[in-house]
Amino acid sequence: MNMKTRKLKITYPDQPLEPNQPLEIEYFIRLGRHETILYLHGLGCSKNDFLSATTIGDLQAYSLVAFDFPGCGNSPYPENIPLGIDDLVEITNSIVSQLSLGDLVVIGHSMGGLVALLYIQRYGEQVKGFVNVEGNLAPQDCIFSREITKHHFAEFLETTFSDLKEELSRSDNKGFQKYADTLEKSSPRAFFDYCPSLVDYSDNGNVMKRFIDLSIPKIFIYGSENHWLPHIPQLQNKGCEVVEIANSNHFPFYDNPRDYYEVIADFLHRISIAQ
Repeated sequence: MNMKTRKLKITYPDQPLEPNQPLEIEYFIRLGRHETILYLHGLGCSKNDFLSATTIGDLQAYSLVAFDFPGCGNSPYPENIPLGIDDLVEITNSIVSQLSLGDLVVIGHSMGGLVALLYIQRYGEQVKGFVNVEGNLAPQDCIFSREITKHHFAEFLETTFSDLKEELSRSDNKGFQKYADTLEKSSPRAFFDYCPSLVDYSDNGNVMKRFIDLSIPKIFIYGSENHWLPHIPQLQNKGCEVVEIANSNHFPFYDNPRDYYEVIADFLHRISIAQ
């Protein structure tokens, strides 16, 4: 499969860490002949959400890269230094630079969709397409994160985080069950720290317009159980490509991976033809 999981130590200009204490990021890379697909995961999730992409025949020709944000998966979270969405954008840029990634198509899920959008706006000269998988575009997207901001960390640590995991684990939805398992490896501090800036961008960051105004090929993917999202018709009315994944909720790559990856492969094929 030619896929390797590795550790990368990074710093970036605004990082409030000592030079001898860089962030340690775990990532995997699977090399291919065509464009590089960079996956950015959601709040408390991990690079493993994209691991099944390495088995998809229609994606075999592409290089695949995914990494764990600090405090998620196997990337440790720095002590006593809160990170937010802007930090994750800078971390993404640093990783892209250190790995010399070019000709990128970025896939961002949930919080990762917001990070991807901001990254493309600030540093995305080499980005050729954007797959937004229920990324934060409006206040209604802050289902979990808004609730977290109502609590102090001590309360969140004592009850709120465990209650969330328990609720998810009891869900009938496969994606939410997988999410509950993933959160067992997620740093509570990282989860808590990412929420305020995630909510603030969703409420006040004009992110819907930012997404609509992107000049590169883009697509918004959502699970059929979330057809109620009010910004779906807004995107359609603005001419954005919007695709529903049947029998899915917020984690279509677990709920219906066949249709999910078919949509992504078709999008990548059309980008290649257009160039």
